[in-house]
Amino acid sequence: MSIRLRPVEQAATFLKTSSATPKEKLVIGGKLLWAATMLSEDWTPGLLDRARTAYKFLFKHGSMKKTVEQMDEKNARRCLTQFTKDVTQLATDIEQARSEQPLPRKS
Repeated sequence: MSIRLRPVEQAATFLKTSSATPKEKLVIGGKLLWAATMLSEDWTPGLLDRARTAYKFLFKHGSMKKTVEQMDEKNARRCLTQFTKDVTQLATDIEQARSEQPLPRKS
């Protein structure tokens, strides 16, 4: 049985390994990160703010798709590089925060 990736880890993995174009990666990765924030009940406020900051640039022109469509390829690659770093670091920080939380007591 394989271990299910958590949403931010899934986004980071997609951004690093997908053969999609930089623009496609930005849109799909952005949507994955945005969706992860909807499932973020155990995140600290700081982690949630960092996630929102990481994808905020993708809404510059209203929607992710519209924003990315207006980028040239060079800018898309540059944004993708930074976005991938941000999402990968966020995944690491979330996992570290989860490992530092005390385990619930068994009755």
